[in-house]
Amino acid sequence: MTHFIDFEADAASPIGCEPFDLIVVGSGAAGLTIVRELSGHGLKILLLESGGLEESSNHEALNKVEVQGALNDANMREARQKFHAYQLKFWSAEIQKFGVRCRVLGGSTTGWAGKVAPFDTTDFIQRDWIPNSGWPIDSATIAPYIDRAAEWLDLGPTIHDRTFWGTAKLKEPTEVSRMQHLTSYFWQFSRSRHDAKDIMRFGPDFMREAHDNVTVLFNATVSAVNVDADGITGVHIISSLSGSRRRTVESAHVVLAAGAIENARLLLMSKDLAGGALGNQHDVVGRYLTDHPCIALGVVSPDSHARVATLLGFFPLRLKYRAFMYFHGLALRHEVQQGERLPNMAVFAHMRISDDDPMVALKRLIRRQSERPVSDVLLVVKSSGIVLSLIGRKILGSQKVPYRLRRAIADAAVLLNANFVARDYVTKGTARKIEALTLNLICEQTPLPENRVTLSDKRDRLELPLAHVTWEPGVFMRRSVLRFSQLLKQDLSAAGIGFEFAPELATGDMTKLVLHDMAHTAGTTRMGMNPATSVVDDTCQVHGIRGLYVAGASVFPTSGHANPTMVIMALAIRLADHLKTRVVAHRLTHFES
Repeated sequence: MTHFIDFEADAASPIGCEPFDLIVVGSGAAGLTIVRELSGHGLKILLLESGGLEESSNHEALNKVEVQGALNDANMREARQKFHAYQLKFWSAEIQKFGVRCRVLGGSTTGWAGKVAPFDTTDFIQRDWIPNSGWPIDSATIAPYIDRAAEWLDLGPTIHDRTFWGTAKLKEPTEVSRMQHLTSYFWQFSRSRHDAKDIMRFGPDFMREAHDNVTVLFNATVSAVNVDADGITGVHIISSLSGSRRRTVESAHVVLAAGAIENARLLLMSKDLAGGALGNQHDVVGRYLTDHPCIALGVVSPDSHARVATLLGFFPLRLKYRAFMYFHGLALRHEVQQGERLPNMAVFAHMRISDDDPMVALKRLIRRQSERPVSDVLLVVKSSGIVLSLIGRKILGSQKVPYRLRRAIADAAVLLNANFVARDYVTKGTARKIEALTLNLICEQTPLPENRVTLSDKRDRLELPLAHVTWEPGVFMRRSVLRFSQLLKQDLSAAGIGFEFAPELATGDMTKLVLHDMAHTAGTTRMGMNPATSVVDDTCQVHGIRGLYVAGASVFPTSGHANPTMVIMALAIRLADHLKTRVVAHRLTHFES
């Protein structure tokens, strides 16, 4: 079974003195996927997590970053706080002035929305209008690993384009067929295998599993990666809360899977034999930082709320007695990207639920706080669905009901009304009525070397230098957003949908646009075959350093517009397959010698 050890409490004997076959740094989607894939192959694996088994404000303090430029703008700070804080316990735009990191077992999947999709074929190719684009692998190479990631995520068929309509035996909406610049795009949401009311949480799920020869050492912050003339030798760790306990752990194979900021920070803190930052002979580590710039483009007219909430809502797909939910958005057609010389971009709907809602009225009546009891009673009586919702949530949350039955009930609800289920989850069963409906844009960001992570002169409580982040969306992105909004408005008009631009877009003034990050930080240890412009090769091994690998979005050369977790996991599975051969071969060589 899996061994969990608190480095703050048990610093000495529990992890032993013998080298590990593999050390994985970071327990987010990438790190846990690698451990799961390699578990059961007779390897001795150590998983290091800087956080605990649960989040805390003390761990969150270690996520502090220093920033400059646009990230210090008050409007940017306000936009980021509004967008990210609602789904996170301890995150603050004042501490994490860029990105979203959860220092806990499960990483950022602790606070994610469960939203996933694969990248488009064009995301992997070199495009002359996107500087520094192009991957050393193509979409066909990664496709089988995408399918394996979908299995881990408990998803339906990997369909993200207009072919969904035929697969689901649904007619393409007439509104979409009238559009010239945009087309259907679909995301899925990874649902928990243990809680039918929640999305998948990697940390709690992993704690329920049993993995032989796997040790999880939490409250253990890696301060350096160690090397000798032959390659990797291990890592140095510090106890995360007190900083009083330190130790070197040995292994000839180390995977950095701590996220795009921490992966770069750790390489920059570590030293090669010449005294320079590890893997940074060409000053590439930390560069080409990207995220998905995001902005609310405007609001749908009230008379179009119902249509758009249905059109850009959830659709079910039934397969082998299972029901899967697909979230419909709109993305630029590939030929439009090329013709307009735009990055990959998509739009999705975001609903704000009204307080004037039957569920809210019921709560007022139960608490005897209603100022209009007769009106509230009538409102509740007319909305019998909320009573069913309350009963359904009680059943789905009861551990006395067999999980398969709970899942069957949830699947039946998805088939009957996927949008109702989605709103029930978002509001935790508290509301239904739409007050406002906005259209949010998510963009591919051009990877530029000046956007980067470096080390600050300031230090955290462990005496480690803070990450210093420079991230500017840039003129190209702002111009692209304005052009996209014009194309969207044309297509919405053709579809008969009323839409009003946000004030900053209506003026056409690029300087007024506040493009904030989506917490999809990527690119700081990018993949490529040329060490002068990349940090890792096509196997994710750091150029010139045997046994040192990097996993996660930090290796993305570009990241399209899709939420990154599915591709993060696909690359992690591909890396795990590579490591199975390499680590086993190393063990045999070591044994024979």
